[in-house]
Amino acid sequence: MFIKPDYRHIRRFPFHLICAVLIFFAASQAAVADELAIWNFNDSDLNVDHGNGTLTSNINVTNILFAAGTTNNARQGDIAGQALSIQGGTGNANNGRNITFNVSTVGFSNIAVSFAIQGTSTGFSNNQFQYSLDGITFVNFGAPIHPATAFGSVPVVFTLASIAELNNNPNAVFRIVFDGATSSTGNNRIDNVVVEGTNATIPEPTTALLLLSGLGGLYKLRRKNNHRESL
Repeated sequence: MFIKPDYRHIRRFPFHLICAVLIFFAASQAAVADELAIWNFNDSDLNVDHGNGTLTSNINVTNILFAAGTTNNARQGDIAGQALSIQGGTGNANNGRNITFNVSTVGFSNIAVSFAIQGTSTGFSNNQFQYSLDGITFVNFGAPIHPATAFGSVPVVFTLASIAELNNNPNAVFRIVFDGATSSTGNNRIDNVVVEGTNATIPEPTTALLLLSGLGGLYKLRRKNNHRESL
């Protein structure tokens, strides 16, 4: 007895497989942010350690030091290593001064900046996070940071998704302004600074659904045409 194969399921399989792959890809990628730039300071310098970006500062050079770091907010397997240590300086001259991170966000949206921070009792008690769209005009974002005396396990996170102008911006800049130091050796440590965002070239879930709907329409049209040809 000869059993005729049912090719209908075989014809459906490629389309169903494509749908499953697209849904999985869109869902997994939409939830994952890409790290644009990371500073872990483990080399005891201001150079970016992963990704692309530059760090500059108007703090007196003699007061830019490095001390024991943390794994709080560490990425890509980075060890605790070193952290950036900023001192108040003679006459607390570094009050009101800053460290500035220039990171292009071209191709990315939903930008976020995070880092670990701690301060001594006479260090900078008031730390203001800022952003700039052009590297010239800076805007305060969020309340000032009042660091604890230890890094702890939870990083400071600034989610900038509401600032649409920071998306896909080659001139995006982020800054921390230090203030409130009451002694020359009072200091704050900053470690594991991460700038990240969502890759704008990856389809959002709604885009993926539209693509799937289009594929579904084409598939139904093909089946309809095949049916007509068989009549």
